[in-house]
Amino acid sequence: MPSRPDAAMLNVQPRQRRRVYTRLAEAPAGRSVKHLLAELDITEPELRETLRKLDAAGLARRTRATWTAVPLEGSDPKPSEVSETPISLRAS
Repeated sequence: MPSRPDAAMLNVQPRQRRRVYTRLAEAPAGRSVKHLLAELDITEPELRETLRKLDAAGLARRTRATWTAVPLEGSDPKPSEVSETPISLRAS
């Protein structure tokens, strides 16, 4: 399994890609191109190219019509990502 991207990978991206990534990261359920166009001052061809480049860098993922940000390595996991292992106490 490939490692998750880290903050350094995001920091080397141009400003526009970082803005789009940040907007995606704000919505855990993801956003569609239509929603991103309404929220950002970017033309549709530029936005689609930006999303493709974020995907190629491993920073974004597309599921059908929804784009989501890939969590950065070292960032705090969301509660749903933390698996709770039951602890059983046994008397010896």
